Amino acid sequence: MGHNHQSAAGQVCANQCDRAVEWLLIVLLAFMPFAFGAVAAWSEQIVLFLCAALWAVFAAGLLLFRQRRLRWHWTYIPILAFLLIGVVQLVPLPAGMVQVLSPGTVATRQQLFDDAPELQSHLRTMPLSFYPWATGHGLRMAFAVATVFSVVVNQYRRPAQIKRLLAAVSITGGAVVLVCLAQNLFGNGKIYWFVPVDSGTANSGPFVNHSHLAQFVNLSMGAALAWLVILVEEDWRDKRVDAAAVADYLRSPRGKQAIIVTLLLILGMTTVFVSLSRGGVIGLLVATAFTTMVLSLRHPARGHGWVLAAMALMAFLCVLYMGFDAVYERLATLENIHEAQGGRLQIVKDILAAWVRFPMFGTGLGTHAVVYPMFDRSALPALAGHAENEYAQVVEETGALGLIALAAFGTLAWASYARVVKRARHPIDFAAYGLGFGLLAILIHSFSDFGQHLPANAVLSAVFCALLVCLDLRNRVERRPALGTASAQTQGARHILVALLVCSCVLWVWVLFQADRSRLAERHWARVSDMAERMIEADWQESDAAYADLISQASQASGLDPRNIHYRHWLNVYRWRSISRATDPNGMVLLSDPAMEFARRIAQDLRDAVTLCPTFGPTWCVLGQLEYNVLGEEQGLSHLRKSFLLSPNDPTVCLVTGLTDLGCGRPQEGLARLRKAVHLDGRFYSEVARAC
Repeated sequence: MGHNHQSAAGQVCANQCDRAVEWLLIVLLAFMPFAFGAVAAWSEQIVLFLCAALWAVFAAGLLLFRQRRLRWHWTYIPILAFLLIGVVQLVPLPAGMVQVLSPGTVATRQQLFDDAPELQSHLRTMPLSFYPWATGHGLRMAFAVATVFSVVVNQYRRPAQIKRLLAAVSITGGAVVLVCLAQNLFGNGKIYWFVPVDSGTANSGPFVNHSHLAQFVNLSMGAALAWLVILVEEDWRDKRVDAAAVADYLRSPRGKQAIIVTLLLILGMTTVFVSLSRGGVIGLLVATAFTTMVLSLRHPARGHGWVLAAMALMAFLCVLYMGFDAVYERLATLENIHEAQGGRLQIVKDILAAWVRFPMFGTGLGTHAVVYPMFDRSALPALAGHAENEYAQVVEETGALGLIALAAFGTLAWASYARVVKRARHPIDFAAYGLGFGLLAILIHSFSDFGQHLPANAVLSAVFCALLVCLDLRNRVERRPALGTASAQTQGARHILVALLVCSCVLWVWVLFQADRSRLAERHWARVSDMAERMIEADWQESDAAYADLISQASQASGLDPRNIHYRHWLNVYRWRSISRATDPNGMVLLSDPAMEFARRIAQDLRDAVTLCPTFGPTWCVLGQLEYNVLGEEQGLSHLRKSFLLSPNDPTVCLVTGLTDLGCGRPQEGLARLRKAVHLDGRFYSEVARAC
């Protein structure tokens, strides 16, 4: 009797643990899209905290309830391989080992540090990543996404759980769609009617970028489609369909639920078209055609394909009402693919050149923005922070090994989709059609967008893949012994499980600590940006107190996040601005002896900064200016030329190196760079004209 009571109490606790995991996941999925996709440091910290809490509750359930066990699936191997690639990129390795793994990395670093004796020590050991800060940041987010995937695979075993999760994702997506449509119809050009955007018009709901919105909505529509197909299967399997039966069903509570889900799908399709995302529309159309075809081939007598076609027609009618002309004009640009891509094809070509130099391990996870400029031949003034092509960026940053790992993961997920669709014996199995719809749409869209870099989209994609694996594992006998069972034969496995969970908890503590420091640093930097804008308006002629406040805030940001090259770079720029305000009638900077000593300290700090990210051209440019024009050091000329090799499309770098070349008696090179500076930024015209 007492044993039964204890068992019942244990089951109640286990159910409460399951519900806690479900609610944490739902809160996570609902938070991210409404936090602008979770791209700011404060929102990333909340995402990481929720992922850590999700893992902690799940791990506690494994340890406390011995009947729990981990489910094995082959997708774990490519996930671990991808994370291991990121770890290897971060670890400083002996130069000889790096020469074997990535000869291009050693050659590039040697080329950059060849004329700086004080930097030669950094050539003895080096990481594979050219910017460890960015790689660490990317690895943290990849670890969070992998955590969500593993928890969903192991936690969602029952149809009721899967249906609740699909409903939560569908409702969240519907709320995003309603916000987007409301802003398009009644908005004032700001997100949530009070958050301004750089473009001046907020037409992407809570997202800044319309393509990111389209990816999220396509995924959410996949969840809604899965929910709808499950409802239809549960309510109409082996039943005769006629007008009277359908009318009665639509008046029932279940029928009203199906109507609401159908409306969500129609509004979602409308939103993707109205977002004017060409990649999103193409992904939607391809996914709709593919899913309709598979449904019609697998279940020709049930009419699922006609349901999708009817919803597409109703969505088209909504587009007609919302503004067909704008949608048509946007999609009409697809006739000229080169113009439609807007330089994206050139970006891919340049990335292939980078991949040839760093073929196996790439340049480092998250390093595109600081490595790609040296290969950029597009002559576009805007810096490409992302490759606008997920696959190209993966091969650039993680090499062939990273691409193989992700391709293996995708292949295994789609193999699960194929097996579930082929079986499809239970209503819950039909959820695979909706999950496949969402994943196929974003896979197509990722050829022209980087939406999977947003946690809101990446985590949702991981959830979809995990649910496909869950559906595949249902009703399958797991032949391998599971970690965490109570039998005596698996006590060793349980000890391994405990060790893994402890290590993961330690890792999560480090991740959350780093995320908190990044959040605090970003908060200080927001103040720096505001003060710097005011100083630019005043042509940098501000009081000593204003400069002291600016440098203080920048120093605090750099101190909290010392490996961030942008903070370190601009901190030294502001320091130089503070001592270079006094000029003679010819505009030459006048420096006292204490100011000259301070300039030397700034130059030394910049030399230390280039070791954080040796491919960041602007820092080499400022360092070269100080060394050559202020301190009279000849190596500054070499550093200026390196800055142009690293950032040939940075207008400031072009201007500075062009003027320097003119002064050094190289008029042909100097004029070419000055022309390029004016082409990239027309505001430099008057300065270039005076110099010429």
